Amino acid sequence: MYCPQTITYVVRQGDNLYQLAKYYQTTVPHILSMNPAVDPYNLQIGSRLTICPGENFRMMLGHQNPAASPNPAKQIGLINDMRLKWSQHVYWTRMLLLSIAHRLNDLDAVTSRLMQNPSDIADVFAEYYTPDVAETIAALLTEHLQIGSALITALRDGDHARVDALNREWYANADKMAEAFSSMNPYYEKQAMREMLHDHLKLTTQEVAMRLAGNYPADIKAFDAVETEALAMADAFTSGIIRQFPQMFG
Repeated sequence: MYCPQTITYVVRQGDNLYQLAKYYQTTVPHILSMNPAVDPYNLQIGSRLTICPGENFRMMLGHQNPAASPNPAKQIGLINDMRLKWSQHVYWTRMLLLSIAHRLNDLDAVTSRLMQNPSDIADVFAEYYTPDVAETIAALLTEHLQIGSALITALRDGDHARVDALNREWYANADKMAEAFSSMNPYYEKQAMREMLHDHLKLTTQEVAMRLAGNYPADIKAFDAVETEALAMADAFTSGIIRQFPQMFG
């Protein structure tokens, strides 16, 4: 590929290909064509890129390298949105637990609100992935909540055979989620996703057990652990998105 003037660019902290293409008035595919060994999702600080600027580019003396320009506002927005939706996931699950455990009259209303959460979480991912991916996330989370609701009821009623069957379904659903997440993002390592989701189930089960046993101090302590883990999950999902799509945050 002919280029009248190539530039050797040294990668620095905060750089991404979208930012570089914009600065040099070229395109990300054009940069990649000149640097076939480069991983666009994992630029190595200190490595060198060969760039062919656009014909209208005029380099300023002493400014061959543009300033890195991360977009902290967009990053913070994603962090907050992801944390909010996963917090709502565990808060409304807790409301469901209370409704089922104490046979409250608000069960239908609480269930209806809880079942909005899968779509709310999927909507966060929808900005970065295809509609099919977002629909898969929503469907798997809906299944997760439906199984969880039936499991709480079976535990309350002492239906041990149904508890065992639902537990198997719940963990199988978590494994399907781990598979789905790992297939959509190279930074969502399958085993790490699986362990994270299994921890979520174990902590939620502990919360349910303490509430049904009437051990309310332990129940509250268990929910604190659920909440903390949910925020960690949210941050793991956010980190993967930012690493996979750096051009959207620069």
